[in-house]
Amino acid sequence: MLIGFSVSNYRSFCDTQTISLLAGRVTRHKDHIILNGNKKILKSALIYGANASGKSNLIKAVHFSRKIILNGLEKVDLRKQHFRIRNETYCRPGVFEYRILTNGKEYSYGLAVSYEREEIISEWLVRMEGSGKEIYLYNREVEEDGKSHVSTEVVQKRTEENIRLKIYLEDFGWNISDTFRKKTILSDIAERGNEQKGIFAEIADVYKWFRNMIILFPGTKYGGLNDVISDEDTKEIFAGLLSYFDTGIESVEGQQQEMDFDKILEKLPKERLEKIKSDISCKVSRHPVMFNMNQKMYVLRKDENGNIVYNKMLLNHGNMEDLFEYADESDGTKRLFDLIPLFYESGDDCVILIDEIDRSLHTNITKRFLEMFYTLTVTEKKQMIATTHDTNLLDLDLMRQDEIWFVERQEDHSSGIYSLNKFRARFDKKIDREYLVGRYGAVPVFHKEFLDLEEMYEE
Repeated sequence: MLIGFSVSNYRSFCDTQTISLLAGRVTRHKDHIILNGNKKILKSALIYGANASGKSNLIKAVHFSRKIILNGLEKVDLRKQHFRIRNETYCRPGVFEYRILTNGKEYSYGLAVSYEREEIISEWLVRMEGSGKEIYLYNREVEEDGKSHVSTEVVQKRTEENIRLKIYLEDFGWNISDTFRKKTILSDIAERGNEQKGIFAEIADVYKWFRNMIILFPGTKYGGLNDVISDEDTKEIFAGLLSYFDTGIESVEGQQQEMDFDKILEKLPKERLEKIKSDISCKVSRHPVMFNMNQKMYVLRKDENGNIVYNKMLLNHGNMEDLFEYADESDGTKRLFDLIPLFYESGDDCVILIDEIDRSLHTNITKRFLEMFYTLTVTEKKQMIATTHDTNLLDLDLMRQDEIWFVERQEDHSSGIYSLNKFRARFDKKIDREYLVGRYGAVPVFHKEFLDLEEMYEE
């Protein structure tokens, strides 16, 4: 579970900004809270703000840092990622810190990235003890002269485990190579450790927490549709939810295709073609895979001879003799194709981040989607953070005050994050109206008088 996230010197975030999912003193919507000992953690957060305020940058900050954590700096583009309004920030690190709970333990994990030197200059993983004590599982610091220092406060019970940990950490120590300067200790030990106990198990748990995170942007497609084909019960649930949300779809069907699979991809560059075929072949060997190409959905699987065969996914709108393709569906229905699998495909301890959750959706559908999220995940440690412009969701009968956040552009053009909770809004207040008139900030501010267009054209 995510307790909080902080970011500084990334895109529109200059000084440190933090979003917290620790519950406040709000007494309503107790089903929106996950209890963990004496901690009350929120299941969701909705983020509001004017266009260009930095809402999407918050989701991008998580996405950017997660890619570094899992795959290293080689997999991200560091160019122009710093706070560019001030030239000197290029020489300052971008810092990303997470406070998480996984497998019953609380951790602080963070890293600092040098845009100038293109390396990770700091990384830490700290176990937070109940007594307020902090134990560094490891701490990594790189000095300006390039010397790297790594330490740990953990002493393993078995001597061989201490030796292994020391060897792993030495790779990131004083004589560090360029390869290790660009990757995280977290991913290195999680991938090499292969241990189910002690510090190695803890590091693997934190790594899995990041790996299980789901991030959806308006233009990305979520791969959770694979379960629709591989499991008949899931397929029925998926079709039922599509029908429930009034898409007009009565069932999801598959149609055997005779066309050569290579012909689907023939317009792609050769290098990309070979990579896609290799990736698909690897995935299909384990289970059927949903593949989207040219606005058409294909279901790929291997036959008894090991050959890749496929069905095209088609949709029944009430006439089985004339089925619809994915490309025929509205943008709102396509958005639901990405969102619905979140109910059943993501794991129990999973954080879902959605940029523009309301994109192409009727406000009633977005609202009902949130209501279903709370209902269907009531026994799960699943959280959702989403950006939106839909003010109809600013309803304290739907959300808690501490689940509503705002991002506002400051005078220096940096983004500031704050909670509705600081305004102490009463539960019976119409906060959507208050927000639109500027009571809480984070709305467009029109600095100039309305221009007389006729006068301009006359000139």
